[in-house]
Amino acid sequence: DVCSSDLKKSGSNAANIQSVSGNLKIAYVDLDSIQENYQYYKEKMIEFDKKKEDADRQLNSAFQKIEEERINFAKKGQAITQAEYENFQRAYQSKMQNLEEQKRNMENSIGTDAGKMLEELKNKINAFLADYNKEKGYSYIFSTSNTMNVLFYKDSAYNITNEVVEGLNRAYNKTPQKK
Repeated sequence: DVCSSDLKKSGSNAANIQSVSGNLKIAYVDLDSIQENYQYYKEKMIEFDKKKEDADRQLNSAFQKIEEERINFAKKGQAITQAEYENFQRAYQSKMQNLEEQKRNMENSIGTDAGKMLEELKNKINAFLADYNKEKGYSYIFSTSNTMNVLFYKDSAYNITNEVVEGLNRAYNKTPQKK
């Protein structure tokens, strides 16, 4: 078997894994419970929701103002000259484009803020688990939730990635290349 013999040749962690496998301790963290019960997360979500509501309110207000201008202009009816109509159309389209750009910028900003908040949360969880695990001695701490699963803490003694990549690359290099 090419793959297992390649892994045995690379050896350093493969033998180590066999010797420590009896001491393997695994735990998991339920992210849904963290979201429901971690005060930092709840406070950040309140701030985040408020930012989204403020942005929506701002955009709606700007849109209503533009619509009022359009309605008031339309009330002039037959008194509108062709030149006035064309000027208004250009101004109206420009305002709507600016509003769309403002909306995109706000959405991007909110998305960036959300990403930063999630990264902060992840960093806080990782830092806590690293300290917590000094006493508990878990080899792996997984996360679980209704939407995703993430590995938060891993004991590097169990990391066989380099050996697997080396083995895969050796096997790939032995495979004739198609032309």
